[in-house]
This record gives sequence, C-alpha cells and structure tokens, in this order.
Amino acid sequence: MSIEWLGAAAMLASAFFHGFVGLLTKKAKDKLVFRSVLMLSAAVLVSPALFLFPPPPAEAWKFLIAGMAIHFVFQIAMISAFERGDMNLVSPVMRGAAPALAALAAYLFLRESLNLLEIAGLGIATLAIIGFAWPDASHVPKVKALAFAFLAASMTALYSVNDASGVRVAGNPVSYLAWFFLVTSLPILLAAVIRRGRRWPGLARTELSRGIPAGLVGAASYGFALFALAIAPVAPMAAMRETSVVF
Repeated sequence: MSIEWLGAAAMLASAFFHGFVGLLTKKAKDKLVFRSVLMLSAAVLVSPALFLFPPPPAEAWKFLIAGMAIHFVFQIAMISAFERGDMNLVSPVMRGAAPALAALAAYLFLRESLNLLEIAGLGIATLAIIGFAWPDASHVPKVKALAFAFLAASMTALYSVNDASGVRVAGNPVSYLAWFFLVTSLPILLAAVIRRGRRWPGLARTELSRGIPAGLVGAASYGFALFALAIAPVAPMAAMRETSVVF
C-alpha cells in the first residue's frame, strides 16, 4: 500500500470516529462540561505514552503551544454553533469549509501545492459536504450559528496545518498525541470549571457515561489523523477527514 493510500485509510478511520464524537457533543446537555470531560478522559487514556516514549523535541513545542490555543478556540466555536443551530445545518458548514481553508493554509505555510485535478477534487468535496446543510423547519437563517460554524472551520484549517507541522517535527505520532491531549485538555477544563464553578463536579458526573467513551473514541480519531498528517499532504487528508459529515 502506498503512503498516500495508507494516509487515506487512516483518515477515513479518523472521520468515522470523529462523526461519533460530534454526535455525542451535540447530544450533551452541557456541551462545555462534556468537552472538558472528553478531553480530560482522552488525556488520561493516552497518558501512559508520556512515560513510554521520550517527549517531543524542543522545536515541536511551539506547535503544541499554538495547538493548545487553536483547539480551544475551535471547541468554543463548535459548542457555540451546536447551541445555536441544528447539527444538520452547522456540522456540514464546519466540516465542509475546512478542507478548502486547510489547502490554502498548507500552501501558505508548508508550501504544499495541488495540481488541477486535486484542486477540482477538493472543490467538489468541499461543496458536496457543505451541501449536506439545509435550513431547519423555521426556515429562518441562523447567522450566528453559521458564523460560529465558519470560525470552527477556520480553526480546523489552522490546527490541521499546525499539528501536521508539529507531528512531522516530533517524529513520533504517539508521543505527540499524548502531549497534545495533555496540553489541549487544560484550557477547556479551566474554562468549564470557571464558568460552572462549584457545579462542575456534579455536572461532570452526569456527563461521564458519554464523556469517557467519547474521550477514548476522540483519542483514536485524532491519533489516526496525526498519523495521516505525518505521512501525507495536508489538503487531501483534511478533505478525507471531513467525510465525518457523511458518517
């Protein structure tokens, strides 16, 4: 199997798991608390790798720190979009716009270019995924929901390029994944604790039955994604991951 096909297979697996995590996020009663439980669970589940593998080299840490900020904005934007619009409206916009933006970011920052056939394929994939969106029964445009969905898509493009750069520099996707979940779980956990205060422990307990499985699936999803980004170009892999909308 060629490197590209191996990356594509890994991204399809990532997309399948990612769709499941998105569904659980949408169904959560308190989405901020749920995401904090999810990220904390994922960090705990992959923590043995912190001791089994050497930490990423110094040059990879700028990408981990940048990823901490980018993923936090992404999660807040995603939560805000889900709170304001139906999943069949905001999810295709979030996931559909991301591949095109990721291709642009990959060209600007990684100098990864596409030929005409690849550009056409990316355009078709982007439009087809966005095409899954349709208005809800009220037929009232939800501008705020769509704005947050587009912000989430922008952050997806940024973290795709950032994390691809980081994992390539790190040289070990498993070690990078473990440190990734450790550092990215902190801001969303802190935000949830601050926003919910003394209610957070009780609210977190109500989300455990879904948050822990979601953490396991989320770790698997992004583990496959990092592996694919480490061995294949960003833009095609980003497009493959956004088939999570189909799943």
